[in-house]
Amino acid sequence: MIGRRPFLAVPLVSLPSAGAQRERYAFDQDSGRIGFTFRDLVFTATGRLGRFRATVMLDPGHPMSMAVDCVLDMRTIEVSIPGATERLRSEAFFDVGHFPEARFHGEADGQGDATSFSILGELTMRNVTRPFRMRSRLVERRPGMVRFQADGEISRGEFGLLADRALVSDAVELNVDAWVVL
Repeated sequence: MIGRRPFLAVPLVSLPSAGAQRERYAFDQDSGRIGFTFRDLVFTATGRLGRFRATVMLDPGHPMSMAVDCVLDMRTIEVSIPGATERLRSEAFFDVGHFPEARFHGEADGQGDATSFSILGELTMRNVTRPFRMRSRLVERRPGMVRFQADGEISRGEFGLLADRALVSDAVELNVDAWVVL
């Protein structure tokens, strides 16, 4: 799915195994995708963030003990509904003039395995911070690279995104698909 890379978070940190060495890696829109989906009255809409940067602390042999920090450029948010991109950027929604960035920080809880583990952290949008859990998985390994996917659901109302409540669902699914070069 690197061509249609999904959205926002990479697994976080738990206690590394004895002797494990976590190293710092980075990814951005050139090697990953952060996207989202939501329902309106008629259909499911998709969107993405055009620019972001993330730092991952990772022991490739133990992905369930990773940490991630991600900064999202909300000015680059785009949505598939004609005319809706500017509405999302407006004061009624993300108010990118006052809040140009969103942030996520989290750590893997150390439970599960490479095919299914949780990242627990905090997501901040519009200067509102809420707990956020992502379901994560290591989906592919290549020499010198690993690919992660993660997804989670937010309530837009919890972040003060209250506009068009009768037309747009409160639940928004966030998704991330990223290659980390080792």
